[in-house]
Amino acid sequence: MRYLSLLFLIPLFIACGNSTPEDLPKRIDQLIADDNYTRALDLLNNASAEDTNANLGRLKEKAHLNYGLFLEYRGPEDSTMRSRMTSALEQYIAVLNINPKNQKARSEIKQIMDIYSTMPEKSPGKEIIADLNELGFDY
Repeated sequence: MRYLSLLFLIPLFIACGNSTPEDLPKRIDQLIADDNYTRALDLLNNASAEDTNANLGRLKEKAHLNYGLFLEYRGPEDSTMRSRMTSALEQYIAVLNINPKNQKARSEIKQIMDIYSTMPEKSPGKEIIADLNELGFDY
């Protein structure tokens, strides 16, 4: 009897483990709510062709934006402010590469760069500056 019940449970586990395109936005929203941005981005970057109906671009934009906001305002606590701001800028650049019109990412970049401008000896790095210049920022 025990083996028979296991036979019924195996298809249930398989069905729950496979995500459908409709499940992807829910899973991404939950991962963002849990501050698990790297897992959300991994899931999106490895999404299969049938998941394209889930609007991957919009989901990636959302995940990168929320990751940037998390880095900028909340953590991780064991990192320096400079590394957090540089990492946040990288996420905002990823957002703008997906959607160049995203005003939230643009305003956060401006805010971070305004802070950097008050410290002439500090910079987010040449690569970040080059990426920002390519996106139309003048730094």
